[in-house]
Amino acid sequence: AIERIRQAGRKTWDRTPAWAKSVINYLRQPQIMLLMGLLVIATFAFLFNYYVALSKEIDSRLRGSHILDGSVGLFTSPITVREGDRFSIEELSSHLLAAGYQQGEAGGNIEADGVYKIEANSISVWPGRQATAEPGLAPVKLTVNEKGRIVSLIHLKTGKEHRSAMLEGEMLASFRNGDRRKKTVVGFSDIPEDLRNALLAVEDRRFFSHSGIDWRGIARALWTDLNEGGIVQGGSTITQQLVKNSFLSADRTFSRKLKEAAMAIILESRLSKEEIFTHYCNDVYLGQSGAFAVHGFAQAAQKYFNKPLSDLTLSESAFLAGLVHAPNRYSLSRDAQLGVERRNLVLDAMVETNAITEERAQVAKRESIQLTRHEAGDEYGVSYFVDYAQRFMEERRLTSRQRLYTTMDPRLQRAAYEAVRKHTDRLDKLYARASKKGSEPLRIQAALVALDAKTGEVLAMVGGRDYSESQLNRVTDAKRQPGSTFKPFVYATAISNRVATAATMLSDRPQVFKFGYKATYEPSNYHGAFTNRDVTVREALSRSLNVPAVELAMKVGLANIATLAEDCGFDPQHAYPSLALGTSEVTPLQLAAGYTAFANGGMALRPVPIRNAAHADRSTPGTPVKATAVRAFSPQVAYLMTDLMQTVVDRGTAARLRSMGIKGAVAGKTGTSNDGWFAGYTPNVVCVAWVGFDNNRDMRVKASDSALPMWADFMKEAIEIRTDLGGNEFERPGGLSSVEIDPATGLIAGPDCPERRKELFITGSEPPATCTHDTYDEYAYLQDEGEDLDEEERAESYGMIMLDICNESGLLASAECENVKRTGFKIGDEPLDRCRAHAKKEDDERPG
Repeated sequence: AIERIRQAGRKTWDRTPAWAKSVINYLRQPQIMLLMGLLVIATFAFLFNYYVALSKEIDSRLRGSHILDGSVGLFTSPITVREGDRFSIEELSSHLLAAGYQQGEAGGNIEADGVYKIEANSISVWPGRQATAEPGLAPVKLTVNEKGRIVSLIHLKTGKEHRSAMLEGEMLASFRNGDRRKKTVVGFSDIPEDLRNALLAVEDRRFFSHSGIDWRGIARALWTDLNEGGIVQGGSTITQQLVKNSFLSADRTFSRKLKEAAMAIILESRLSKEEIFTHYCNDVYLGQSGAFAVHGFAQAAQKYFNKPLSDLTLSESAFLAGLVHAPNRYSLSRDAQLGVERRNLVLDAMVETNAITEERAQVAKRESIQLTRHEAGDEYGVSYFVDYAQRFMEERRLTSRQRLYTTMDPRLQRAAYEAVRKHTDRLDKLYARASKKGSEPLRIQAALVALDAKTGEVLAMVGGRDYSESQLNRVTDAKRQPGSTFKPFVYATAISNRVATAATMLSDRPQVFKFGYKATYEPSNYHGAFTNRDVTVREALSRSLNVPAVELAMKVGLANIATLAEDCGFDPQHAYPSLALGTSEVTPLQLAAGYTAFANGGMALRPVPIRNAAHADRSTPGTPVKATAVRAFSPQVAYLMTDLMQTVVDRGTAARLRSMGIKGAVAGKTGTSNDGWFAGYTPNVVCVAWVGFDNNRDMRVKASDSALPMWADFMKEAIEIRTDLGGNEFERPGGLSSVEIDPATGLIAGPDCPERRKELFITGSEPPATCTHDTYDEYAYLQDEGEDLDEEERAESYGMIMLDICNESGLLASAECENVKRTGFKIGDEPLDRCRAHAKKEDDERPG
């Protein structure tokens, strides 16, 4: 037998062409065979290393993580709910849906991951298994009364009643390679059977039988690609698609396809089919929602139909499955018929695979597709906050963590957005009435930001009216003159440096201030008039008088004010007298951060939008992110300034707040430049509201009529939602004393003073003298500047002139004018023309 084999071999060799014999003889050489052996070993080594490298990449994603694509998730922090908080069943259900929970039916497996169940006026919440690893998150039953307030909180496992509980936060967005995504993660059991069958019918019919690669599909795709001369068709399985979406780019190259196939085989050895299918359903791209890419069927169900995944009909499931191939083409936004045809194709494929009957398919085809156009992610101005948080996490290099908890409270965010929307609409109507007929009125803009007064956490942020129209975040990036909202920093500097107290007398008369090299500055009050007397610091601030603020700024030193402002978080300030009136530009966020110094005992906080940076598995508490704090002034100065700004609210330029329903301890300051501002705070929250035009046009509306009502609406709602944000009083430190003073002189009130008022002082800074009858009379004389001067002489002493003015025309009054007022003008600013309106009217009425 062996001989016969040898003879056959010799005959074959004899018939072998000469060139082939040469090649074989060449390869038989020992050195060539050694080289080939080394090549084979190198190939195996390469393939082994390639396998190991790909395995490590996959294992690193899977190790302790359920996020295959390596994206960074941005979430609201868990919400603390308390007895008495306003949180209706509808609001609770909406929040839990946004947090990725599924509604459970009575009698179902209610202990499944992330499920809630509604029963009458109560709602039972079972967090996901991973969520319960976080401190404070536990299964709880909340009962709500007819007013929408929480009346009881019961732990579902222990049965014990609690005063407070925590609910899991919502996902705001996820980021991967600069792509901003919106998705809701669900489990395999949460995916409806019709949706599973639809996907398998059109994407991968042999998914549960292949090992990651469908060789028949690949052969078909290769044949098509060879015929077309390039990569035009894929034979990718669901596993390969998941690998491409999570690990690779979308480039149509053979090297990428090779890597995709190899990783698919490895992934199949690491995860079960159900796990792979679930990852795919959570990660697949299904369209665009404003600034967000929609990933996953649960989020798509919310976007297109505004309903949870479990409530999808067969027709809706087929429609969503059909989007996988080309989401933006089949989403009905361009061509409704294309979307319907694609859905019908999916239904036909389901019939072919015996997933549904022909009858069910026909019924589903007759069902019209009713899209809700629910744009997830951009509602309530959330995108402005997400922009800010993304910039912050990149600056702090927090992108290595896969789960970032933000400081935003979604309930307060909604309240902030509604306040902005309501009052910009109100002002639009005002400007529409005032605009010339046929002209297009300018569109007003607004911004609002709220900070936790003790931690600097950003609780709510609305950077404009509509993110889809303008992505400019006016809270963080629009610098404008804050006007009189800056004055508290002037007074705080003076009190810190013992240059003034709340009872220090300042002059509210026309003054010219000299600075620099022969430069002068002559401020006036907002309304153009002066009291022409001395006023206390308290009155000057509460009435927002300009000249006293500049006078005090010049006394304390402009450089000192600039230094304190920088300590409070402002950019370097220009040391001009106008600095005292808020001419140096700031953003609303900088102003809010500055006001934390008043609310937080003199410690100025730098705002933070991230509370905690954790890994995806949530097995550890994560790394807390804290605000930087800078000592700007003492707790005594902070409390004294707060007391002064409470006067602004109680009887000053912000007194409207009380009539708007704002109760409890509130301090703040109005500011009117070309824009309207209000910066105010309670013991626990600082809020700044801004209203203005993007082109810096003068609004010609006082802050008390523009920004203040918006602030009031938000704060009233915020305290209703979270009672812990309010408070009846600010915490008073030691080192302060109350003394009765005479408000006309600023001295300690004596027995002969006709008026007295309690004033607050830092201990040791009380007035050094007591007002007597003699000092009071002398002061009154100085205030009046002498009884012997008539009105004309007193006006001339101030560089002013008194003229009779027609109240109707504003011109010099003529003999025919009946409504006349004696008015003072700065010399050179007086009107020169005389009113003729009434004389003309009489001529017209004369007979003939």
